[in-house]
Amino acid sequence: MINLRRPQEALAGCIWLPRFIDKCRLHFSGILPPDYEIAFCNPRGIDGIFLAHFGITSADMQTAIRTASTDAEVVRWFCTQPGVRPETIQSWNDLAPNIGKPGQPGERGLEWARRHFLAACTDPRVISGFTAIAWDEGFLDAAPPST
Repeated sequence: MINLRRPQEALAGCIWLPRFIDKCRLHFSGILPPDYEIAFCNPRGIDGIFLAHFGITSADMQTAIRTASTDAEVVRWFCTQPGVRPETIQSWNDLAPNIGKPGQPGERGLEWARRHFLAACTDPRVISGFTAIAWDEGFLDAAPPST
Protein backbone atom coordinates (compact mmCIF):
# COMPACT_ATOMS: atom_id res chain seq x y z
CA MET A 1 0.00 0.00 0.00
CA ILE A 2 1.24 3.45 -0.85
CA ASN A 3 1.38 6.23 1.69
CA LEU A 4 -0.84 9.15 0.70
CA ARG A 5 -2.27 11.74 3.00
CA ARG A 6 -6.01 11.45 3.41
CA PRO A 7 -8.27 13.57 1.21
CA GLN A 8 -9.47 15.71 4.14
CA GLU A 9 -5.97 16.73 5.22
CA ALA A 10 -5.18 20.35 4.41
CA LEU A 11 -2.33 22.69 3.60
CA ALA A 12 -2.98 26.42 3.37
CA GLY A 13 -6.45 25.54 4.64
CA CYS A 14 -7.09 23.59 1.41
CA ILE A 15 -8.14 19.95 1.55
CA TRP A 16 -6.83 17.59 -1.16
CA LEU A 17 -3.71 19.73 -1.72
CA PRO A 18 -1.44 17.53 0.48
CA ARG A 19 -2.71 14.35 -1.18
CA PHE A 20 -2.22 15.84 -4.63
CA ILE A 21 1.37 16.74 -3.71
CA ASP A 22 1.95 13.16 -2.54
CA LYS A 23 0.48 11.74 -5.74
CA CYS A 24 2.67 13.99 -7.89
CA ARG A 25 5.81 12.99 -6.02
CA LEU A 26 4.99 9.30 -6.41
CA HIS A 27 4.21 9.87 -10.10
CA PHE A 28 7.55 11.64 -10.62
CA SER A 29 9.33 8.73 -8.91
CA GLY A 30 7.54 6.22 -11.13
CA ILE A 31 5.92 4.45 -8.17
CA LEU A 32 2.35 5.72 -8.34
CA PRO A 33 0.36 2.48 -8.75
CA PRO A 34 -1.33 1.93 -12.12
CA ASP A 35 -4.87 2.31 -10.75
CA TYR A 36 -3.88 5.71 -9.31
CA GLU A 37 -2.15 6.69 -12.57
CA ILE A 38 -5.44 6.20 -14.44
CA ALA A 39 -7.08 8.89 -12.32
CA PHE A 40 -4.00 11.11 -11.98
CA CYS A 41 -4.94 14.61 -13.21
CA ASN A 42 -7.92 13.18 -15.08
CA PRO A 43 -10.38 16.05 -15.71
CA ARG A 44 -13.28 13.86 -14.54
CA GLY A 45 -11.57 12.84 -11.31
CA ILE A 46 -10.91 14.73 -8.11
CA ASP A 47 -7.46 15.88 -9.29
CA GLY A 48 -8.89 17.43 -12.44
CA ILE A 49 -11.81 19.00 -10.63
CA PHE A 50 -9.37 20.42 -8.06
CA LEU A 51 -7.17 21.95 -10.76
CA ALA A 52 -10.12 23.37 -12.70
CA HIS A 53 -11.65 24.84 -9.54
CA PHE A 54 -8.53 26.90 -8.95
CA GLY A 55 -7.80 27.60 -12.64
CA ILE A 56 -4.42 25.87 -12.51
CA THR A 57 -3.12 23.67 -15.31
CA SER A 58 -1.85 20.21 -14.55
CA ALA A 59 1.51 21.11 -16.12
CA ASP A 60 1.93 24.23 -13.97
CA MET A 61 0.96 22.43 -10.76
CA GLN A 62 3.27 19.52 -11.50
CA THR A 63 6.15 21.87 -12.31
CA ALA A 64 5.64 23.73 -9.03
CA ILE A 65 5.63 20.47 -7.08
CA ARG A 66 8.59 19.00 -8.97
CA THR A 67 10.76 22.08 -8.36
CA ALA A 68 9.78 22.56 -4.72
CA SER A 69 11.82 20.87 -2.02
CA THR A 70 9.13 21.19 0.65
CA ASP A 71 5.40 21.38 1.06
CA ALA A 72 5.86 24.95 2.30
CA GLU A 73 7.33 25.94 -1.08
CA VAL A 74 4.37 24.37 -2.90
CA VAL A 75 1.98 26.22 -0.58
CA ARG A 76 3.72 29.53 -1.27
CA TRP A 77 3.40 28.96 -5.01
CA PHE A 78 -0.20 27.72 -4.75
CA CYS A 79 -1.28 30.76 -2.73
CA THR A 80 0.08 33.13 -5.41
CA GLN A 81 -2.15 31.69 -8.13
CA PRO A 82 -4.93 34.07 -9.28
CA GLY A 83 -7.70 31.52 -8.65
CA VAL A 84 -6.55 30.77 -5.11
CA ARG A 85 -8.26 33.06 -2.63
CA PRO A 86 -9.81 32.37 0.77
CA GLU A 87 -13.28 32.17 -0.79
CA THR A 88 -12.22 29.72 -3.53
CA ILE A 89 -10.45 27.56 -0.95
CA GLN A 90 -13.62 27.55 1.16
CA SER A 91 -15.84 26.76 -1.81
CA TRP A 92 -13.45 23.92 -2.74
CA ASN A 93 -13.51 22.56 0.81
CA ASP A 94 -17.33 22.58 0.67
CA LEU A 95 -17.43 20.92 -2.76
CA ALA A 96 -14.67 18.33 -2.53
CA PRO A 97 -16.26 15.87 -0.05
CA ASN A 98 -19.35 15.82 -2.28
CA ILE A 99 -17.57 15.02 -5.54
CA GLY A 100 -19.11 11.92 -7.08
CA LYS A 101 -22.47 12.23 -5.36
CA PRO A 102 -25.55 12.36 -7.61
CA GLY A 103 -25.80 15.73 -9.29
CA GLN A 104 -22.28 16.75 -8.26
CA PRO A 105 -19.09 17.01 -10.33
CA GLY A 106 -17.39 13.65 -10.71
CA GLU A 107 -20.60 11.63 -10.61
CA ARG A 108 -19.70 9.77 -13.82
CA GLY A 109 -16.14 9.24 -12.58
CA LEU A 110 -17.35 7.57 -9.40
CA GLU A 111 -19.75 5.39 -11.40
CA TRP A 112 -16.79 4.30 -13.56
CA ALA A 113 -14.63 3.62 -10.48
CA ARG A 114 -17.41 1.51 -8.94
CA ARG A 115 -17.43 -0.72 -12.03
CA HIS A 116 -13.66 -1.00 -12.44
CA PHE A 117 -12.11 -0.72 -8.98
CA LEU A 118 -14.83 -0.91 -6.36
CA ALA A 119 -16.90 -3.82 -7.67
CA ALA A 120 -16.46 -5.65 -4.35
CA CYS A 121 -17.69 -2.66 -2.35
CA THR A 122 -21.20 -3.07 -0.98
CA ASP A 123 -20.77 -0.53 1.82
CA PRO A 124 -23.70 1.91 1.63
CA ARG A 125 -21.52 4.68 3.10
CA VAL A 126 -19.48 4.86 -0.11
CA ILE A 127 -21.34 7.71 -1.77
CA SER A 128 -18.58 10.08 -2.88
CA GLY A 129 -15.01 10.11 -4.11
CA PHE A 130 -13.75 10.75 -0.58
CA THR A 131 -15.69 7.84 0.94
CA ALA A 132 -14.63 5.59 -1.95
CA ILE A 133 -10.98 6.44 -1.25
CA ALA A 134 -11.50 5.82 2.47
CA TRP A 135 -13.05 2.41 1.76
CA ASP A 136 -10.41 1.47 -0.81
CA GLU A 137 -7.49 2.52 1.39
CA GLY A 138 -8.94 0.93 4.52
CA PHE A 139 -9.60 3.96 6.70
CA LEU A 140 -13.36 4.41 6.35
CA ASP A 141 -13.85 3.36 9.97
CA ALA A 142 -10.63 4.90 11.30
CA ALA A 143 -10.45 8.10 13.27
CA PRO A 144 -9.05 11.04 11.31
CA PRO A 145 -5.33 11.59 11.75
CA SER A 146 -4.37 14.17 14.34
CA THR A 147 -2.77 17.31 13.01
